[in-house]
Amino acid sequence: MCLWAWYRPANVPNGFTVSIPAEVSAACPTGFPFSMADLLMAGRITLNQLHSVSVFGGIWQPANTFGPFLNLAVPAIVPGSLPELSIAVLEYPAEAPASAPQFFGLPADNSDVAQMELTLGDDDGSTASMYRRIDASWKATIQMERQMTGLRAKLASMVATLGKLDRELSPEERLASDREDRDAWQDARRWLRDLTTKCHRELKSFDIGATSGAGKRSWMEQIYQSVIEPRTPTDELESYSREFETYRKNMVTLQIAMNTALQGAGMNGTQRAQRVLSAIGRKVRAKRSKK
Repeated sequence: MCLWAWYRPANVPNGFTVSIPAEVSAACPTGFPFSMADLLMAGRITLNQLHSVSVFGGIWQPANTFGPFLNLAVPAIVPGSLPELSIAVLEYPAEAPASAPQFFGLPADNSDVAQMELTLGDDDGSTASMYRRIDASWKATIQMERQMTGLRAKLASMVATLGKLDRELSPEERLASDREDRDAWQDARRWLRDLTTKCHRELKSFDIGATSGAGKRSWMEQIYQSVIEPRTPTDELESYSREFETYRKNMVTLQIAMNTALQGAGMNGTQRAQRVLSAIGRKVRAKRSKK
């Protein structure tokens, strides 16, 4: 059984994504004969390096939350979900394996990821290698920034949606609902307000945090354009390397946080509120039909 693995993909630069081919999914309709622990072992990732996991496009789960499920069989793919498992790590191994049991390496046509893998894996400690490493790290960061710009728009739209849902029941809805319905709606409204706050926080982190002019973004771009891209000799290359790597990791953390806030707002915010309102709406319609 073979799976595809992308080491350091654009969406998880400090980790890897495992894609399950359609033929494997078709052969395992009720679940897969491997666990997340098996995938970590095949990818040469230790438990101490594990940061968080996203299964089939679901909400990112931190290592301490997902830990109890590592040795359980990976469940079947829900129709409509991404056939991918994404794994973010705290520290990536010094050398990413070119191949591993149950895996094939990077596809030749994915030039950006392949180039990044080649650059980061070919670190012999030379000045040229360090320039290439910083260059790859910055390009991965730029890709993440583009993705997070789209996430920001989705978060802003989600905040507006949550705000519209957070309302009092209409007189007709109050008359048709019972005490249990009203309690469920108050609980849903608390979720709406909490999730709105979380979405606002991630929007603020993106707007005025590390990615903004108030953070290190402008300085990093200036250093890249004046030193890294033209390969200008400098005695501070090691310091720059650490700065760019730290910045990239911060972007990974921010992207995961934005994704988590957006997915949480959808599952525990809008969907929860709509379920309660739909139940009350059915009672409203039933009362109207009796009249």
